Amino acid sequence: MTIRILIVDDEPAQMHALCDTLGAHGYETTGLASSEAALQALRTDSYQLLLADLMLPGMDGIALVQAARALDPDLACVIMTGEGSISSAVQAMQVGALDYILKPFRVSVILPVLSRALETRRLRIQNALLEARLREHAVRLVRMNDDLRLAQQQAERANQAKSTFLSHLSHELRTPLNAILGFAQILVSEKLITTEPQKRQFAGNILTGARHLLKLSNEVLDLAKIESGRLLLEHDAVTVADVLEECRVLVDPQAQLRGILLRSTCPEHLCVRADRMRLKQVVINLLSNAVKYNREHGAINVQCTPSGQGTVRIAVQDTGCGLSAEQQAALYQPFNRLGQEGGKQDGSGLGLVVTKHLVEKMGGELGVVSTIGLGTTFWLTLPQAAPVVVPTLAVLPTAQDGHVGTSAPVADTSTVASEATRPDPAITPNP
Repeated sequence: MTIRILIVDDEPAQMHALCDTLGAHGYETTGLASSEAALQALRTDSYQLLLADLMLPGMDGIALVQAARALDPDLACVIMTGEGSISSAVQAMQVGALDYILKPFRVSVILPVLSRALETRRLRIQNALLEARLREHAVRLVRMNDDLRLAQQQAERANQAKSTFLSHLSHELRTPLNAILGFAQILVSEKLITTEPQKRQFAGNILTGARHLLKLSNEVLDLAKIESGRLLLEHDAVTVADVLEECRVLVDPQAQLRGILLRSTCPEHLCVRADRMRLKQVVINLLSNAVKYNREHGAINVQCTPSGQGTVRIAVQDTGCGLSAEQQAALYQPFNRLGQEGGKQDGSGLGLVVTKHLVEKMGGELGVVSTIGLGTTFWLTLPQAAPVVVPTLAVLPTAQDGHVGTSAPVADTSTVASEATRPDPAITPNP
């Protein structure tokens, strides 16, 4: 690359001589007579070296060096001065000049000075680049250390959570297993005499414990599949009213035992994009919780409405005792039953955890609104889907009707367009 030198000297003969001499040695030179013109040239063009006379009209060489380096910090500056102004030249070096040349000067003297100044400039630039890289590496190293520390903390938390999970799981497994073993030992014991009603009662207790273990194992497996990313979901158009009716039939016996009135309202052909089996699992869990934690002779209201944002909202409202803010904050912690561990209602504390994960995997959201003394409403939103197309069968005309053809069922499709509201499936408790 050709080195470009800006020469500033108010003596035209001196300035032109320098331009010609340095040009003959391979430098590209530009000669100017004032500091102002030099600064203007530096603003519009690029130079590697500034060779300036110390004594200039208006702005002197020292001020010119300061202003020039403010425009280009990498610019190499050399001052030309007479014998009587060496102290001023040293002052110029203190503000950024790399060297000075005494007038009158010879070519054999000025060329090494310029070479040293340009080499110093090159080294400064390289040093600045190295410092910038070092700073970048330092910042990167700090970030890597922060990431490593964060990963270590996350690993420690994960290990602690794993240990806590296994501890809770072993407790949840041990309790029903102990009950099953205890009642089974009584039934097979020859020393302990039991009546037929007692045997039936003990067998029922064993069955209850086994069902609890089965439910717990299913929830643990679901949670493991979700967290490992191995849970496969379908994303089909599902009619919500049909799912709610199926769930109502399953949960209704539990509600009737406690005299709880179950009501639901849902537009007949409202559909969501979801996995039908998993959506049914979600709704059953919410309805079962609404029954378990409701008051005697309470009520459960299920409402399904379009949200107006491309989603459908399903809300399950009970008339139980409600949840405090602290309990709501701990809702989705595995095995946390919110103080109901010693209560009459069975449970593992995993149902809501799995439910939340399932809703989110289906592209939805699960939330809760609760007031102490009034009850709790769990709501979920899912993407809305177009109404399901219901196929109908039509019969082609036969030859007996005077037309050519054979009798064969042909599928015809029609989409139900109305949004009639499904009748309220209210349940009256058994007397």
